[in-house]
Amino acid sequence: MSTAPDASLSHHKVIRQLALMAMLWGGLSLCLAAWLCAVRLWPTLDLQLAWLSYGRLAPLQTHALLYGLGGSALIASIFHVAQHTAQHPLCSPQLVRFALLGWQGVIVLGSLALMAGFSSGHLMAEYPWPVDVLMTLVWLAVSWIFFTTLEQRSIRRLPVACWFIIGCLVMVLLKHVLASLTHPISLVLAIPLYTGSLDALLQRWQAGPLPGGMFALGFIGMLYHALPRQTQRPLYSHRLAIVSFWSLVLLLTWGGAPLLFASPLPQWSQTLGMAMGIVLLAPGLALSINGLLTLNGDWQSMRRDPLRCFMAAALVFYGLAVLEQTLLSIAPLNALTFSAAGSLSPANALGAMAMISVAMLYFLLPYPRLPHRFSTRLIALHASLAIVGTLLCVGASWATTLQQAEMWHALAADGSPQYALDEILATARTPMLVTLAGLSCWVMGMLLMAANVAQALANSSTVRELSRGGHPA
Repeated sequence: MSTAPDASLSHHKVIRQLALMAMLWGGLSLCLAAWLCAVRLWPTLDLQLAWLSYGRLAPLQTHALLYGLGGSALIASIFHVAQHTAQHPLCSPQLVRFALLGWQGVIVLGSLALMAGFSSGHLMAEYPWPVDVLMTLVWLAVSWIFFTTLEQRSIRRLPVACWFIIGCLVMVLLKHVLASLTHPISLVLAIPLYTGSLDALLQRWQAGPLPGGMFALGFIGMLYHALPRQTQRPLYSHRLAIVSFWSLVLLLTWGGAPLLFASPLPQWSQTLGMAMGIVLLAPGLALSINGLLTLNGDWQSMRRDPLRCFMAAALVFYGLAVLEQTLLSIAPLNALTFSAAGSLSPANALGAMAMISVAMLYFLLPYPRLPHRFSTRLIALHASLAIVGTLLCVGASWATTLQQAEMWHALAADGSPQYALDEILATARTPMLVTLAGLSCWVMGMLLMAANVAQALANSSTVRELSRGGHPA
């Protein structure tokens, strides 16, 4: 008779552990991003060690942010949404524990492999094949837990957030398996089954045109689950959300036009990518506007509840990232920025993905029944630092792109390039200083979050209440 409560306690603990690991990976990845930016500004800071070289740490930082912060927060949210929707503990405690440990193993083993110089060379999927196999097994376990738990629900109608999570579970599995099909030749090396244009198309499909890459639908589901509960208002339009969901499911595969231009891919694929990239503007902006309208113009409440401010900022940057992707899907505009450094701004990674993940962590970690709540002032300060940091990074990226694009395309009277390479690269120094300042704001924000969480967990009554399984309803 007591197995269900015990299981529920264990599952709440796993959700909390996933959220804490997401916070840890997010802080480490952002610290690493700031360090890499400083190395680009001052190359003498390079440690001259192969394992810690820029070329190996750069993909490690990207993967730690996507899989560490984003992936861990997504899995924690999936488990929470499943329990909340079904009003039933998660099925199979062993699989829940495997999902927790397995996903952290994916990040650790993948990071060690990248530092050792072993990479598949695929965009946003550079882990060696054994890590890809482990990731597939973990994702299958997460999917099985989610679907079997949902079967226990008493209300048959699924909320909107579940639709997006189901779409994420299915599409991530398809994208990851297809893009990771290889012929192993050693313990860490493998030959891709697909090469040339087909391999490029699969990479473009996996990277995706929306914030969060292959996790894009999951991040929307996270936000659509937390926003109505945080604001105590229903989602502005369920019909608009469902129409946007099916539009993304049908069109998302063919987007990603900025990765197709100026490449040897067939002209039909570039044209189709451009068309779908433009069409995706409608459902992408609809999702952002639908979330903002849920706030119902109650901007004063953001001063009292900084978590609402976090979510609103994430929605704004999400819409900005979608608009940016659409503009770069237009061939003439893409041609102006293709050769420039940083054509895609951090509005995607920092403004949308990281902000949604951090907002969801704040939603999952502060348990309402605790006698000691997290500091609202620290959360408000974190939100301010994150917004300012993202604006600095986005502004610096746009300034670099526009300035360097003009210089790359400038020609002298005889038709030769008007500017030398060192002159073009020198223009990025000031924007890189601004980017470093923005990343420093993000690092300080994550440190504030860690201090806020540590202060709450240090309270003995907080620890005792957490052990009883308190969790947001």
